[in-house]
Amino acid sequence: MTSDKTATSENSASGETPPHKEPSMGPACLVVTILALAGSVAVCGLGSWLVFRDQPALAMKAIQKQLIPWVEGSQLSPNDKQSIVEQLDGLVVEIELGKINKQQLSRLHNCLQDNPVILWGGIQSIENQAAAAGLTETEIESLKRTNQRLLRMATERKMGRTDLEYTIQQLSKVNKQGDTLEVNSDLTGEQIQIYMKRAETLLTRSKIANEPYEKTPAEAFGILLKAALEVPK
Repeated sequence: MTSDKTATSENSASGETPPHKEPSMGPACLVVTILALAGSVAVCGLGSWLVFRDQPALAMKAIQKQLIPWVEGSQLSPNDKQSIVEQLDGLVVEIELGKINKQQLSRLHNCLQDNPVILWGGIQSIENQAAAAGLTETEIESLKRTNQRLLRMATERKMGRTDLEYTIQQLSKVNKQGDTLEVNSDLTGEQIQIYMKRAETLLTRSKIANEPYEKTPAEAFGILLKAALEVPK
């Protein structure tokens, strides 16, 4: 403990800036709890690709056999599901045709493995339940703005999957497959308020402006894919 404090003091004295960490993480104890509940397999289930992520055949198999079925069974709205699946199908074609090199494949793996946007069905569920849970029109508008800011945070790679899981943890249960959290269908106003407070903590930490961000989850997913593939071939 003493050595840590000394190191911190030396860094401060020398004017060094601590290395930037991306994406941010929720409190460690809560993250451990979430991961223990959800199991060791990541939400998109890219287990084999995680080990051999530079192999196109395994990448295609992981997307077709694991990620696409996961998206289709998620809480995402029908339109977002369809669009994201189409984007993934297009990705498989590009991989098969050899249009994606090893560097891009590695970046793509990271993008899909730690992608909060494919969990956005939970956020949509919260928003859809707000009126029935007793929130006022003003509170609902505040909730929508909070969700827009979170989506901006995700597309700017300032949010990881565990961050989003942290915000919805107390409103959710582990799904039947045991690989992710699923928002409950009987939310109370108090639970939604808890979610909003947790979300605001993340937004404040990352200094996300209180401005509209009128993108759909599918559009945000496309932005992240494009960013992952924008490397020299």
